[in-house]
Amino acid sequence: MTALLDSSAMVAALDPRDPWHAAVRTSLAGERFVPRLPITVLPEVAWLVDSRRGSRVAAAVIRAIAAGTWPIEPVDNDDVRRAGELLERYADSRLSFVDATVVALAERLGVSRIYTLDRHDFGLVRPKHVAAFELLPVLP
Repeated sequence: MTALLDSSAMVAALDPRDPWHAAVRTSLAGERFVPRLPITVLPEVAWLVDSRRGSRVAAAVIRAIAAGTWPIEPVDNDDVRRAGELLERYADSRLSFVDATVVALAERLGVSRIYTLDRHDFGLVRPKHVAAFELLPVLP
């Protein structure tokens, strides 16, 4: 079974200066399947890389993703609808739209493993298809 990538893990994987770079890269290297990148994560990744490393690096990252480094997973209307439900249910927790779409996509695809450094949102949400998500990489 594959996994989904959240922006925090993506940026850590791409930025050697990120404190979690080695942990994320090591965990990704052990994957049997290539994790998928929800399309809603892509703008956030581009913005974060641009703000940390500049536009040229962000452009290189986008080119690498477009070349198929990580398969892009589209969201559909039902995913967006489910994200809206999650935003309402977890309104007091300030769940982001991006994270809500990752959850919705994981539910639709039956994915239980998410690469993220955001333990708050993904640890809080109770998905429909599993008791809880397996969050990767394992952090100390």
